[in-house]
Amino acid sequence: MSRVNEAFQLKYNGYKESLEEMQTKIIELTHDLDEHEVVLKTLGETAPERKCYRMVGGALVESDVQTTQPILEVKRDNLRTTVSQLKAELVRVATEFEQWKKDNKIQVVKQ
Repeated sequence: MSRVNEAFQLKYNGYKESLEEMQTKIIELTHDLDEHEVVLKTLGETAPERKCYRMVGGALVESDVQTTQPILEVKRDNLRTTVSQLKAELVRVATEFEQWKKDNKIQVVKQ
């Protein structure tokens, strides 16, 4: 009986950790997305030939607005896609977790 309880507890903890990690990643990527939006808005109001700088890896790279803006737009679009995929995955895992709890008659005693 004890091994069964341990197995259930491990599976339960695994689901909880997975959900928390996904939520943390979604929040982090959403903040990055918001930062990209602010920068793109600022660059949109700036002359295309004006110098600007952006981080590539750990290095600061000099460029101009005309060159940098399309790169940031692609990154923003990729962030949007990733966030939406992670949200869908989060919903899927949460549903799977709830179904697992229901199927195994798991009741949370203390949270």
